[in-house]
Amino acid sequence: MIYFLIFVLLISLVTNIFLFVSLRRAFYTIDVLELWLVDFKGLVNNVYKKLKDIDNRGIFEKDDDVGFLFQEMVTIVEECNKRITDNDDNLSNEEQNKK
Repeated sequence: MIYFLIFVLLISLVTNIFLFVSLRRAFYTIDVLELWLVDFKGLVNNVYKKLKDIDNRGIFEKDDDVGFLFQEMVTIVEECNKRITDNDDNLSNEEQNKK
């Protein structure tokens, strides 16, 4: 009977150590991805501001090739910016609801 309890205790200990190490690795990965996301968000915001500054006078026309490409780039950056700000709004709403 005592051997069975010792065996169960050892298995529990090994399992707990494995879960602890796995959890630490998962938290490290989450931290790295969070830093990458913050950097990406800053990059998208900077690109969005620079594109708006470049075309503040409407120099690029839509009917030529350069204007078409520029307009597509602006559309992609606007979509990324909208998704990032939507995620920030959703997170802040969720954080407020938790409080």
